[in-house]
Amino acid sequence: MQTDDLIALLADGVEPVRASSVLRALAKAIGAGLVVAIILMLTTLKLRPDLAQALGGLPFWSKFTYTLVLAVIGFFMVERLARPATSAKPALPWLLAPLAFIVFLALWQLSRPGADIHDLVMGHTARVCALLIAFLSLPLMAASLFALRRLAPTQLRLAGAAAGFLSGAAAATVYAFHCPETAAPFVAIWYTGGILLSTAIGALLGPLTLRW
Repeated sequence: MQTDDLIALLADGVEPVRASSVLRALAKAIGAGLVVAIILMLTTLKLRPDLAQALGGLPFWSKFTYTLVLAVIGFFMVERLARPATSAKPALPWLLAPLAFIVFLALWQLSRPGADIHDLVMGHTARVCALLIAFLSLPLMAASLFALRRLAPTQLRLAGAAAGFLSGAAAATVYAFHCPETAAPFVAIWYTGGILLSTAIGALLGPLTLRW
């Protein structure tokens, strides 16, 4: 049998994959992981007791917006890296906007007359914040890596890191409903630290879990 004949035989009846199939597969997996993360937060950490009051203030929504935007960017980074020989670099410049936003807000709060720098930076939960975000990211990371295994990533460490970044940012968004801290310096350091911790875990797991 000629090579061309073999290729034609293997390709016979194969239909092209829709461009939206990767998005759908990732969205389903992340949605499932998000539900588990929310249940985990509600059952182990609980909602902050003053949530109704916090929802009426700008500080909560600033924190929520920061983490949510990072999660959306992370999703599209994972979506790109789920495809063979595709780079996530086009998504990287978009990270500058939320990072610049939270850094500007943090510096503004720290520079105000009479600002309590220690309280703004450390709050009351600095010791556990990043760890709890990483904890809540675990079901999201498992779902992300499971979805990636069924797709075709070729840059395994980068894909794992992107999955960890997405998971950490989404987990931080969920954690915001428990955490009483709203100071921008605290969010900039400890929330971002939790997301980076999740990113590092994803980078370590990527080559181990995504290898074909």
